[in-house]
Amino acid sequence: MYLLMLLATFMASLYGYNLSARPDYDRDIVKKKAMAVVYKFTNQHRTIRQLALDIFSEEAVDSDGNDVSVLLPGDIFYADASDPDAQDNEDIHTFLKQNDNGHINKFLFYLRTKNKNGDVNPGGNNKDYLIAGRQVFDGSEMLSMILCLDKPMQETDSKFCESQRDGEGHLIKSCCNENPEGGKYIISYKKLDARWINRISSDVNFDFTRAFENKSYYDNIGVISWKKAVGDTDNAWHFRGKINFRPAYAKELEEWEDQYGDAIAFPVEKRNLAGWKLPTHIFTQSFFVDKDGNPICTSHQPCLFKIQSF
Repeated sequence: MYLLMLLATFMASLYGYNLSARPDYDRDIVKKKAMAVVYKFTNQHRTIRQLALDIFSEEAVDSDGNDVSVLLPGDIFYADASDPDAQDNEDIHTFLKQNDNGHINKFLFYLRTKNKNGDVNPGGNNKDYLIAGRQVFDGSEMLSMILCLDKPMQETDSKFCESQRDGEGHLIKSCCNENPEGGKYIISYKKLDARWINRISSDVNFDFTRAFENKSYYDNIGVISWKKAVGDTDNAWHFRGKINFRPAYAKELEEWEDQYGDAIAFPVEKRNLAGWKLPTHIFTQSFFVDKDGNPICTSHQPCLFKIQSF
């Protein structure tokens, strides 16, 4: 009996070698590659947001030892490995570029306390923003931007808030630091490789969007495409992914409150959305640019996108 069991086990092992691979194996590999892109993108967004929070808290120090405590609407964070100042940290740095009433300020932050040679980086605040082993996307393919609005984003006349200045135009206090009425947000966007884009429709294919299946709606992450949806008269940026963001469901919330008031709470399922038409008065067709000001998201180039409030 023992010999029969041993023989059966041996025959089963031989048979196992002849079994074909899972029929969805090739699709599973593609999904994992897409998830890797999303993970790196999300990790960089999280890193930049933490740095921005430290700037708001007056706890950030740039590579020259300057205490940076001001962020302005439209400030951008990006990596630039071609910059000589970043060569020893080409994969673990970010530049903050801000337009202060026509004067361009540029600050370099090292995202780890030590460079690739193990030497301690100058400046900094002894904080490893970037997880060990992780690197950043270059500013030619990914940026993060600060949005500070004077009114709620869904209102058609909302715009970047205006900071307090003296008679000569010098900054007294940034409106981003004053918690503007319209809120303050950080967005990140990244152009996608051609492998993820349908050559005919220019839409992001299903192989990539499957990477969002296990994401929470509160992650507010997905892809954006410049197109005209059914029933629309003009093109706009359309989000597809997972999002739970008040400006995205503000209209439905207002209609609900007009009908039910406070008697019935606005359902969670109406807050969790798979799509959102970005407001065109803020996100214009040419809004998304790279570190050099060139369009990075276009009608033929969808982008990965994430938005989060402070």
